Amino acid sequence: MIRTIALNKERDREEARKAFELFCGYYEERATQMALVLCEKWKKPEGDAYQIVQCAFEKIWLYPSFDKSKSNCKDTDKAILWWINWIMVHELTLLSQNGDCSHPEAEDLPMITNPSEFIVEKFKDEFLSDEDFERMKKVLDKLVAGLNEQEMTIYLTYKVYEAPGKKVPRNVLNKLRTRYNISQDGIRKCHWRVKEQIEGGNYER
Repeated sequence: MIRTIALNKERDREEARKAFELFCGYYEERATQMALVLCEKWKKPEGDAYQIVQCAFEKIWLYPSFDKSKSNCKDTDKAILWWINWIMVHELTLLSQNGDCSHPEAEDLPMITNPSEFIVEKFKDEFLSDEDFERMKKVLDKLVAGLNEQEMTIYLTYKVYEAPGKKVPRNVLNKLRTRYNISQDGIRKCHWRVKEQIEGGNYER
């Protein structure tokens, strides 16, 4: 069904829409159960579960990017459920930070305020077991121990979005400036200082 959606969105939108409706009918109930469990773990209200399910399926319609080769699950059905689960985790992160999930807009990207959010965003297109998640979180918790909230958020946000030839998105920088009442130069200096402290080496200020 995902393949049918992806192949037909441009050339036969009606066929793609029918495939999407079938996909929703097949997975929505199980996705809702997963979302309810997720919200219970995050201590979020039940209503958030239904909201992130809606946002997740909206995102799937816009970006039907499921790739079985990236999954450790041999069973396609289970692999798709893992994929949906990680989309919902990402949406719940946005909902927790912004009061709304993405609905979804490509530029609507979250700040990263703690190791859990870092893992969710960094590996949102991959399939992580609970054991892998906890192992990564333990390493990151140790890495950022001693940082205050502002330092941790700036460092982890840059760690997710910055790459060779790629800068932190402007709207994310705006969120950082607004949240911490700090200039762009202040953000840059904080990031440089924390990066040097954690990773060592020489960096351009």
